[in-house]
Amino acid sequence: MPFKEPVKKTLRAQWLGIQLRDLRVERGMTLQEAASFLRYDYSSLGRFERAELPFKHDDVVALLDLYGVFDAQDRARLRQLCTETWRSDQWDVDFSDAVYDSTFVDYLWLEEQATTIRLYDTAMLHVLLQTRAYAEASVRLVEGPKVRPERVARWVDRRMERQRVVEAGRTRLSVVVDEAVLRRPFGDARVMREQLTQLTRLARERDVEIRVLPPDATLRPQVFGAFTLFEMPDPYPEVAYLENLAGRFYLEAPRSQRFAYAYDQLCEAALDPAESAKLIAATAHDWS
Repeated sequence: MPFKEPVKKTLRAQWLGIQLRDLRVERGMTLQEAASFLRYDYSSLGRFERAELPFKHDDVVALLDLYGVFDAQDRARLRQLCTETWRSDQWDVDFSDAVYDSTFVDYLWLEEQATTIRLYDTAMLHVLLQTRAYAEASVRLVEGPKVRPERVARWVDRRMERQRVVEAGRTRLSVVVDEAVLRRPFGDARVMREQLTQLTRLARERDVEIRVLPPDATLRPQVFGAFTLFEMPDPYPEVAYLENLAGRFYLEAPRSQRFAYAYDQLCEAALDPAESAKLIAATAHDWS
């Protein structure tokens, strides 16, 4: 039966469709074969996978059986996602031992798909800007002295892999960083000097803009806290991301607009890119 009202294509709905499509492809099945199993025409299943129609819970369960997904955790994750595809405001994902939790959306997928990533950093430099030595020092500091070396190596490797989105030039990166971050030690002086030298180099890249927020800025943006804003290509909505001790939080447009407004305020209060580059270079020299 056709839907008379347009379906809201939330990011959750699209993420569910992407995962089910990938499972179908991995299984080597065509749209026609999978649709026949559900007694749909292939165009309807295609619309389900593109989030143009909402998946029914029973259909998701049937497709998981068809695609050979029998792991209880994977099934529970996708079934829960199916029941919550209508949500577009706030997603709360508790931290776990997994490097990334893709229950509701894969953070790496957001980074890879975004046309522009806007960052505000208040404690440490963002993963996309870190050197390997800075990344290792920050992981050890956050995880504590008892962290296993293989866990550190796994996290650092993943951080380095994530930087490919910037290196490839497909994604524009805009950053506002508190000046205190440039002076907060992660590792020894050599690590910090190397990190800020790389930051200076990145600031010269065509698709990277870095602004430093001095401590005497007239705006008091600390109330905003650190956040990331993903500008996505059509048909995906803009997404704001926050992370703290309670977990990870994602907000879709239009609720993400408050973060876009906050970011514009931060840019106005920060030094311009040229002044910021000079300050970063001078601070790197201070670490000598």
